[in-house]
This record gives sequence, C-alpha cells and structure tokens, in this order.
Amino acid sequence: MNNTMNRALSRNVRLVLTGAFSALIIVLTFTNLGFISFSPVVSITILQIPVILAAMMAGLPGGLFAGTVMGLMSLIKAAMAPTGILDPLFVNPLCSVLPRMLLGVVAWGIWKLFGMLEKLPFVKSGVQPVFAGITAFAATFCHTLLVYGCIFIFEGADMNAALETIGMTGAGFITVVGVGIVSEIVEAAAACVVIAAVYTGLVIAANSKSKLSKEMEK
Repeated sequence: MNNTMNRALSRNVRLVLTGAFSALIIVLTFTNLGFISFSPVVSITILQIPVILAAMMAGLPGGLFAGTVMGLMSLIKAAMAPTGILDPLFVNPLCSVLPRMLLGVVAWGIWKLFGMLEKLPFVKSGVQPVFAGITAFAATFCHTLLVYGCIFIFEGADMNAALETIGMTGAGFITVVGVGIVSEIVEAAAACVVIAAVYTGLVIAANSKSKLSKEMEK
C-alpha cells in the first residue's frame, strides 16, 4: 500500500514479521489472553488480529502461515482444554485450521483491493489507516462467518447436538451467528481500532526512517 513502508519491508523483514505474528498467536493462545468467553456459545477472540496484520504486511504467504498457526492453536486448545460447548468440534481441522487459513486469504484480498482503490485519482492521500481499519473489521466479520460456516458444513449434526444441551434445539448457521452478533461486532471493532493504530505507527516509523536515510546521504 504505502510506498515508503513497502520499500522498508524487504523479504527478510516479511519473514521476521510472519514469525513474530505467529509467535504472538501462540502466546495469546496458551496464556488465554486471546479469548474472552461470555457464554457457552459466545466468545470474543483477538487471535485474528496477528493473522490480519501478517496478511497486510507480509502478503498472502504470511497471512496463510499465520492463519495456519492460529488454526493449529485452536485445534490443540480444543483437544487439550475445551471451554465452550462447541470447542470439541474444533478438533476437526476443517473447522479449526481451514477457516483460519481462509481468513489470511480474505484479509490479503481486501487489503489488495484497497491498494488498487488508492491509485484512483479521487482517493486522497493519508487514507491508508482508514483502509487498514476497514480491512480489519471486514476480515474479522468474515472470520466469524467462516468458522461457524465450516462447523455447520462439516460438523452440523454434532453442532446441533451440542446446542440442544443449552436449549437451542434445531439451531442453524444463521441462528448461531445471530446469537453472537453483538460480540462479533465488538470483536470486529476492536480489530479495526488496533490494526488502524498499528498501521499508523508503522507508516510513521517508515517515513521517519526514509527521512533519516535521505539526511545521511547528504
């Protein structure tokens, strides 16, 4: 997106960023800092934030790798220490790993789309943080739909059986998403604010580095 920042992000830097974001996902998972549960069905996670940042800053490979790490952490946590009634379903990699990999693809795709929009003559400069926030919000909401969608497709019978234990007999994809709509919006809004702030800081740092390099060349 931002030319100055893109120049600063060499291949090695992208690899380092991918590793750093992946490590952050692991830490947030095993310290439980990445999860906030409100009910047996509804919870908020911030683990998608490093995946989205990796997709934006390290490209599609970075987003896919970080998304895979997030999915594997979800699978391991579901197998070792499930908390919600739907957690055991995440032992299936099609419900845990697949949607998180797709999150990396979706975040990268949205970010690339804004990169093309930025080139249009009526788009003002300095809107990159806004685009970053919108990317985060949209990708986070898509992440929720992908996760519940994969559970409904690949573990539909077990999902209905689990939901029946709390009185949600016959609940489907739309019902489950609707129950958690408030938490989903909060989750997306949090990602929007955090990623917009992080991107703004990175742009400022990249611009400062560029100015310093020019001064040293004089």
